[in-house]
Amino acid sequence: MNIFPVFQTILYTISTALLYPVVIILISLSVWLIIYTGGFIAEFVQRKKFCSTENLADALEKIQAKHDLPPEIKRNLPMHITKYSEKLKKIVTENDLFMNEKIENLLQQNEHYLKKDLNKVQLIVRVGPSLGLMGTLIPMGTGLAGLTQGDMAQLSSSLILAFTTTVVGIGLGVTSYFFSVIKQEWLNKDCQCLALITEAMTKNPEDQKTDQKTRVSI
Repeated sequence: MNIFPVFQTILYTISTALLYPVVIILISLSVWLIIYTGGFIAEFVQRKKFCSTENLADALEKIQAKHDLPPEIKRNLPMHITKYSEKLKKIVTENDLFMNEKIENLLQQNEHYLKKDLNKVQLIVRVGPSLGLMGTLIPMGTGLAGLTQGDMAQLSSSLILAFTTTVVGIGLGVTSYFFSVIKQEWLNKDCQCLALITEAMTKNPEDQKTDQKTRVSI
């Protein structure tokens, strides 16, 4: 008894059943990416006026003295960085036993938040083309099955669906990759700003004087 046709039928059924979820996910991702594009453009426009890390580095002494961001720096930084500075100021002001641990936890939470937003886009970079390929191969199977029965209409509709899903999948991948490259650059700058602010607010002048004396004696 040849059971291969049975396996073939099962795989064909599974493959055909996956077509609708693939198409639905591709449409959902396309809608999500369109909405995301609007937010990306708005953030891009806002970041045009933000100060660079060089300007922030010039204000480290003021930040260390006041344990807060100067107004001219604060209004030119992203909101999530200013919120981070406010939370950090509260921890530094309290100066309890586990201050260093709380600061490290706060820094890691903010970095995780930034990476989480980037991971969403990077996921579509891989998922989009893969779903597009699945959306191409599945209709090809049904189209070829219709061709054996002389159903040219089914073959035509299957080919149209196959090619359109390919275009959508590749479009999602290319667009998401473009966004991910720019978001990665923003992430690096934001992490650098967080590190500078953290170092400035937690810097102890007495420790710095001790280090200078040590260097002189050496």
